[in-house]
Amino acid sequence: MRLKGAVVVITGASSGIGEATAIAFARRHARLELGARRLDRLNVVADRCRKSGSPDVHVRLLDVAQRASARAFIAATLRDYERLDVVVNNAGVGWQGRVHEMPEDKVDELIATNLKGVINVTQAALRWMIERRCGVIVNVASVAGFRAAPYSAVYGATKHAVVGFSHALRGELSGTGVKVSVVYPGVTSGTEFFEGRARSSGPVYPVGWVANVIVRAARFPRRDVIVLPMRLVQMAEPILGGLMDHAIGEVRRRDLPS
Repeated sequence: MRLKGAVVVITGASSGIGEATAIAFARRHARLELGARRLDRLNVVADRCRKSGSPDVHVRLLDVAQRASARAFIAATLRDYERLDVVVNNAGVGWQGRVHEMPEDKVDELIATNLKGVINVTQAALRWMIERRCGVIVNVASVAGFRAAPYSAVYGATKHAVVGFSHALRGELSGTGVKVSVVYPGVTSGTEFFEGRARSSGPVYPVGWVANVIVRAARFPRRDVIVLPMRLVQMAEPILGGLMDHAIGEVRRRDLPS
């Protein structure tokens, strides 16, 4: 996928990985459609993208959990550019704590944003991509998509679901010219995701580094994009998964309120 002049849409682009990914694509002179729930923050990101080299940037208020909002976002992209090359499904929310103490509204929010949001945006974009027989969908999952962590059970469940959805969709789209890639970030610095939450039990990656991984996934789509240390964790999961459940649980339990 040639990125110069390509039309790239990014959800959850107002901060963290989404913001860094937008800037990374801008440096490669892609044209951008940025969506999130915080329009004021999006406008700041858009200015940074223009200064970084993007020839054209549009921002849209977007709630991926709402199907109508997702469809309007993609429709606006096609009105703005008359094409669509890359979709980065990045929008996501998290919650840490004991499952039996998790509020029902938080359960609903995680499922609606992390899973249904990916489905909503993907469905809207696929209508155009399949007809034109081109395009790349990059779904930002998490290492929790194969190594679910204690005290993040519902979050891990949504990311497992995103991985399953992506793999099945990739097979469904075989021969259509549309590619699907899953990226598995670990704990990432420079994001709001783990503010006020338990400490990390693994390595922490710079947000700009993760953004560059996502850009490479768009340029050279692969089924799964997992960095080497986390690939080793994935390979060890069938053998050491139970031990890791207990070890990570003990580490995180110390940081939780009594």
